[in-house]
Amino acid sequence: MIDIIRAFEGLYDESILLAGTVNPLNIDLPEKVKIHYLAKYNRNSKFQKAISWIISFIQIIWIIKTKYKNAFLFIVTNPPLTIFIPFFCKNKYSLLFYDIYPDALTNLGFLNKSSLFVRIWQNANKIILKKASRIVTISEGMRKLLEQYSCDRTVDVIPIWTHNNFFKTNPRHQNIFLAEHALSGKFIVLYSGNLGYSHDVDVIIDLAEILQNKDIFFLIIGRGEKYDSISLEISRRSLNNCMILPLQPSNILPYSFSAADVAIVTLSKNASNLSLPSKTYNYLSAGAPLLCIAASDSELGNLVSSYNIGRCFSKNQINEMTEYILKLKNNSQYYSLLKTNAYSTSLLFDVDNALSFLPNV
Repeated sequence: MIDIIRAFEGLYDESILLAGTVNPLNIDLPEKVKIHYLAKYNRNSKFQKAISWIISFIQIIWIIKTKYKNAFLFIVTNPPLTIFIPFFCKNKYSLLFYDIYPDALTNLGFLNKSSLFVRIWQNANKIILKKASRIVTISEGMRKLLEQYSCDRTVDVIPIWTHNNFFKTNPRHQNIFLAEHALSGKFIVLYSGNLGYSHDVDVIIDLAEILQNKDIFFLIIGRGEKYDSISLEISRRSLNNCMILPLQPSNILPYSFSAADVAIVTLSKNASNLSLPSKTYNYLSAGAPLLCIAASDSELGNLVSSYNIGRCFSKNQINEMTEYILKLKNNSQYYSLLKTNAYSTSLLFDVDNALSFLPNV
């Protein structure tokens, strides 16, 4: 988001950011941008997520109506309720879809597809997309899904990108994260991200149990509803080749990501065309071959097969995942190929993508 804001720098007299948190990583938000902080996103439970969405939505509406009635709005579908802003504010606006709602919520079982609320939301999408100045999403699959709402409107695709000067391969002997956690010299399979009910991270515990005594270490970093249960399961199974850690500070991310010899990305079958995890591209910057728990025909699957940067499996293909990890560890030629492909692919998705959000680009 900071890259997008910087791309628009100088185009308007004033730029205002409404956000729960601002995490600059390696690029600071321009000093002239005015920030209004919203309620932080609470991921601890479905109920708390919903409450944080509602509170932040109310805050957004209040701020726009009382301070920025004439501002042009750049609306991002996170939190999900932001799509309803145009019903309460008369501002002109464009839309960026990182996720498609209510589809994402119905496919994950959070909402009933036949409910009145879902039908109202679907009809609202059609009205809101029709009036938008521009509609953008991050993949071809998501563009096709948006066609059910966009009618004859054009939906532009601008892929997510990474920062190769921030997420990069750090030499093992200089990796402070590895040194701090006594992981130097280990072959590491890493999962870093959300540990919610919709993420198939339990598979990692099964893989760790099967691959004990193989000099392979499984590292889980994240937050969410499953954190405590995963931690307990690691202890219950006495897995000395598996560790769980909370999300790391921003300055540690380049080191934790580059610690991965193999990076796990999960995407539930029901969300295969509804989302594409942005961390995927950051793993590529670090040159990490991917192990994806996702449908082969998903957006993630298409990326993996198109650039030969890993493999996709269903969550039940434990034996196949095990063989893949062992092949990466024991076949240096195969590992080097995927590692090189991963980094080369990251160069195709760089910060210049942010310029595509500018008018007439």
